Amino acid sequence: MIYAYIRVSTDKQTVENQKFEIEKFCKIRELQIDRWVSETISGTKSAKERKLGALLKKLKKGDTLICSEISRLGRRLMEVMSILNTLMQ
Repeated sequence: MIYAYIRVSTDKQTVENQKFEIEKFCKIRELQIDRWVSETISGTKSAKERKLGALLKKLKKGDTLICSEISRLGRRLMEVMSILNTLMQ
């Protein structure tokens, strides 16, 4: 399955902008999103406190997670690196 993850945390960010970027990426690569996950929450919250945590647990080998930019996964470098490590295994 291909999942798209959108996280907004400020009034200056919009779900629509991130969705547009993901859709553009997928169109070029002829990918179809199976499930969208979006939330409005600060990236300082741990992945476990966000919908992202449940999504990471659900992912299986061969699944793909797409986000508009790496900063959508989190604010803290070590947490982002941990998430990326989980995704690569």
